[in-house]
This record gives sequence, structure tokens and C-alpha cells, in this order.
Amino acid sequence: MFSTEAKALKGAILAAALLGIGGTAMAQSTVVRAGGPSARTYPVGKSLAATAKITLVSGDTMTVLDAKGTRTLRGPGTFSASGLAAAPDKRGTFAQLVTTQNRTQSRTGAVRGADGQVIARAPNLWLVDVRQSSTICLADTRRVDLWRPDMQKADTLTIRDDATGKTATLAWAMGRSEITWPAAVPATAGASYTLNWSGAAAPARIRIVKFDPAAAGDPAELSAALHSQGCSAQFDLLAASM
Repeated sequence: MFSTEAKALKGAILAAALLGIGGTAMAQSTVVRAGGPSARTYPVGKSLAATAKITLVSGDTMTVLDAKGTRTLRGPGTFSASGLAAAPDKRGTFAQLVTTQNRTQSRTGAVRGADGQVIARAPNLWLVDVRQSSTICLADTRRVDLWRPDMQKADTLTIRDDATGKTATLAWAMGRSEITWPAAVPATAGASYTLNWSGAAAPARIRIVKFDPAAAGDPAELSAALHSQGCSAQFDLLAASM
């Protein structure tokens, strides 16, 4: 069962993402990539109002995320924060990324990295990617799912609570990309864990942060909230997927 908070999160996000209701939240955008001389003025995570004018100089590159997706601006020039539409519209992708209820085993997605290589990515923001150390924002810790990119073989995963020393080992069946966090080592907001699996180059260290669903009305608000909490892996996944 999902908590009232999780249900509220889905409802708020789907309403904004699918219905496209107007308002200040929908008009907001967030900087998700920044490079060049103006990066200090427009740092990653900065929220921009619909009326904001973005002035870039030669050598600047900036990617902003709004309700429809990301778009990249290159200097020199002055741009409106809401003046350029993303193409194609990514609101459907956003809805899939944030859905928490009735989620079945998902196909792994992929994005291209800066070097052009295809990188496997989790299909949902609330899955814990066991490959990388990160702070994870979660609305409900009573049901946490772990995710791996390679499901072609069986594997084992050991989770250790760094504070109590409690451990649990899970058997990851072939053909499964997701597995539920073990009840023997409860996932707790504010706690840190070490995850080790046989396919890992090094153990991943995970810290869980309680996430406020009210701060996640649309892609821009969600990305800003994730960034402010230090949930960089989810912030990067949202930006790459959109």
C-alpha cells in the first residue's frame, strides 16, 4: 500500500503534467546544466520565473527544464525563460518517471552521455540505482525498490545499515531489474546504507532523505527540490530523461 503522501504526489504531478493547467508553477523553469562565463549567474538548480530574461555571453551554454522538457540555450544572446518550446513534448515521459502506484516491472531506459556512449538509466525516479553512491529523496520509505541495469543473470545484493551494522542479503533473480528493499534492514529517512553486489566495481553508499511531495508540482519544481536536497542522481536522471 502506498501512503497518503505518495498518492498526493502522483495526483499533483499527473494533474500538472498531463492536463497542462496554467499557473506560475507551470511557467517556472530550472537550470539543469550550465557552462561558460555566466554559469555563476545561472548555477545548476536555479529557478527562473516565466518573465525572466536570460542574458548569455559568448561561450555560454545553458540547459533549462520546464513542464514540457529541456531546451539548450547558447550565447551570445538574450532569451525568455518561457519563450522557447521543447520539442518533442516530454510531459508523458515525466508522468512515467514519477508514477508511484500500480507500477509493474519496467523496461530499462537509456540516454547518451557527454561522450556519446549509451548509458542505461532507471525508468522511474523513485527506484534506488544500486550502481551509484547518492542521496535519495523518497516520499515513502515503507516500500522502496532497488534497480540494476543488467538483468541477464542472477545476482546477490547485500545491504548494510551504516549506523547499526545490520545486514541483509537478497537474491536477485535473472530477468528481474527491480527488487524490494529488505524489511530486515528498514529503509529510514536520515540513515545511510552500504550496498554491495557482485557486479559492482565498488560498494555504493546511499543516504535517504524524506521528500516533501508538495514541492513537486511539475518538472521544474521537482528538479529544483531534488537539487536543494542534494539528490543529484535523481536530479540528473530527470534532466536526462526530459
